[in-house]
Amino acid sequence: MPPRRPFANRVLIAVGIVAVSLLTMYLFVVLSRVLLIVFAGVLMAVGLGGGADILERRTRLERPGALTVVITIVALVPFLFSGLVGPPLTGQINDLIVQLPTAVDALRDRLAEQKWAQRLLADPNAIRDLMPSPKEVMGGVTSAFSRTLGVVANVFVILFIGIYGAAAPRPYVSGIVYLTPKRHRARAREVLDALAHALRWWLVGRLTMMSVVGVLTTAGLWIAGIPTPLALGLLAALLSFVPYIGPILSFVPAVLVALMVSLTKVLYVVIVFGIVQTLESYVVTPLVQQRAVSMPPVILITAQIAMGVLAGATGVLLAAPLAIVVIVLLQMLYVEDVLGDSIRILGQ
Repeated sequence: MPPRRPFANRVLIAVGIVAVSLLTMYLFVVLSRVLLIVFAGVLMAVGLGGGADILERRTRLERPGALTVVITIVALVPFLFSGLVGPPLTGQINDLIVQLPTAVDALRDRLAEQKWAQRLLADPNAIRDLMPSPKEVMGGVTSAFSRTLGVVANVFVILFIGIYGAAAPRPYVSGIVYLTPKRHRARAREVLDALAHALRWWLVGRLTMMSVVGVLTTAGLWIAGIPTPLALGLLAALLSFVPYIGPILSFVPAVLVALMVSLTKVLYVVIVFGIVQTLESYVVTPLVQQRAVSMPPVILITAQIAMGVLAGATGVLLAAPLAIVVIVLLQMLYVEDVLGDSIRILGQ
């Protein structure tokens, strides 16, 4: 047996491990927004690179040509969409921006007139104090939008990382692999491939769900006669990128708009969103998850809360793919390599 380390050395090693761990956590908190921007760029690179890989395998295109085709398709989709529904959508978005503050005012007035609310609060005006003003609502929406998407410079950084990472991923992958000992490099490459595969299929699943939610919500609100169905459907599609939290956030503007018409329209909105969420949960999601990546709700919600505390809206936005990375690393490096158990890797 090898000689045991002196007690003082073991204590120093333990203190060093704790210190490095605390320093890593501190740097992560301080640099969380920068790291999340980089991670968003990596996520974009994984998505673009996956499309380029498919074209390379099925056509005679080289990597630059395949990636150019993928980027062109991705860039053309918004233009085609705006060409089909652009003018009506633009008008409805402008109407929605105008209607939301008015709807908040109407809701505050209705609450202030209710006897139960007056009994709950001795001063009826306290209801107005509890609810934000229209300016505060729009300011909050604008602020949240800015925090979620980032400033223009951050968007360019994400695009830069995504395009260059997808164009030549091998040098970056090799650089990470060479940081590991030689005997573990093959395994490190396997882990990186598994991470890319899981993230790629998660993106496919989320984009599919966004499209389905957007179409179903728009159709349902249009049939129900709710104003600005295109704008509300687009908002529901974009917010559904964030599981569980997104549908709740998209439900609120729809209810406020319907409230301006009648309480019956509010009931219609509840029915439409209920049907859409039921179809998504019990019909669309099981079909998509046959190939796409899915996670237990408890893990996903916990990750969203934790990342929201650490990095705000951007953390919530990227909580799901970050959770996928953590789960795959634990499955491969701990469950398989340390415990020696066989397990189905997420996304495989």
